[in-house]
Amino acid sequence: MTEPRSDYTHDVFVSYSHNDRNWVADVLVKKLEAGGVNVLLDEDDFEPGAPSIENMTNAVKRSRKTLVVLTPEWVSSDWTHFEALLATQRDPSGRERRVIPIMRRECKPPEWVGYRSWLDFADDTRFDQQVTRLIRALKQLTVSADVVKVDPVNEGLRTLADLLRGGPVRDALLAFRYKFEAISERIERLADYKYVHDQLHQLQFHCHDAIMRDLPRLETDDDAADALEFYAQTLDGILGHVRRLSLKPTFTKTPLVWIPALERAYAQLIEGVRARKCDVVKKAARALDSVLAKYPPVIDTYLQAAANELELQDLIAAVTTASDHARANGMDSSRFEALETAFETMVALDDHLSALVRDHSRWQDADVDMRRVDTTLAADSMELIDTWPDLKTKVASLSDKNLEPWAETLRKEAAHVDEAIAANDERAMTRYFRRYRRQAGTRFFEVDTTLKLQCDELRNAGEPLAALVESLA
Repeated sequence: MTEPRSDYTHDVFVSYSHNDRNWVADVLVKKLEAGGVNVLLDEDDFEPGAPSIENMTNAVKRSRKTLVVLTPEWVSSDWTHFEALLATQRDPSGRERRVIPIMRRECKPPEWVGYRSWLDFADDTRFDQQVTRLIRALKQLTVSADVVKVDPVNEGLRTLADLLRGGPVRDALLAFRYKFEAISERIERLADYKYVHDQLHQLQFHCHDAIMRDLPRLETDDDAADALEFYAQTLDGILGHVRRLSLKPTFTKTPLVWIPALERAYAQLIEGVRARKCDVVKKAARALDSVLAKYPPVIDTYLQAAANELELQDLIAAVTTASDHARANGMDSSRFEALETAFETMVALDDHLSALVRDHSRWQDADVDMRRVDTTLAADSMELIDTWPDLKTKVASLSDKNLEPWAETLRKEAAHVDEAIAANDERAMTRYFRRYRRQAGTRFFEVDTTLKLQCDELRNAGEPLAALVESLA
């Protein structure tokens, strides 16, 4: 469960080996604080006389994130392991990005830290660039509904290809060749997972929920029957999309095993609607509900992994390397402008994509909980009563202090649920919770749509990236 932001006293707690005390305190922390990050550091903020374990536990609890400074000494220290373990236990999947590793000196971190992507702080010449990205991650800026356009990235990649023909930067970029190929493949994989998740979202909003709304009128209302047949056609269209997606290399190792369940549901839906049999349509709806209860979180996990593996920072590093070599060889300064703009856009894209994926995963978690509560609500309100405090806190962490209309509406709907539970009014609980869920679902759909558009935009960088790889062949 994510704690409300008001419970935190610091943006970040730094876990490090005391061999690196001078660099951490005098270089890293000063730069972070100059960027507006509120840092908790052991020697400055630990309570004198308190047990070390207690101080460390409190530090992790009081900080929104834990920054791990990776060095061989950190890896060999039991105390620093304990600090990071505390943080990972509070965010075991990594979805909340509560643990941010930075590599100060080459080492092999333990698995529960090492599977997270880290920032490279080993090269001091790239310190300013990396610390800027770190500050953005630590301040956890609000996700914008705007999509970062990749046109400047494409222009920068075309400039790189031109510079290769000139020769001076070729050797500098050869080391990046295989990374470029990997990034191109990972962009495609990320988009594939996003499209599948999008189809499941369509299945939720435009099939299952719509079927359940019109089903009670099937036997007596021709308009309802026509509407249900239209929903069956929508389901058939979704099936066509996911069948085509299932043939892509992305799903060789992670097949879409739920497609047959959708095919059976489609056949049942057609049969039930045309025969005006509510029980058959209900059976189809239950099959859809079973898919929706299980597989969107699974796809979201793959989506998050694909985003974490994208490693746009390799592309950013390549642009920086090319720019440095071109400048050192006295090349036309006008070309540097395209590279600098590409660099700035890629940093913004990397940050925005990370924030979108983070919020998407957190809304997905909340949606799973709300679906479970809604399923049992008609028969038993105790599930809502028991889980509401944790669920409300989880969703509040996604809207806390947000001044947009959707967030204010969500807070008002939460207050209505509070009042209904306090009055032990089961009818009001059902009504207001479902209103709350619809509002939360609408916001989730907005985040989902923005992420899809960003993946579409990111895909546009694939062609100039492929041309760059060809130039290096």
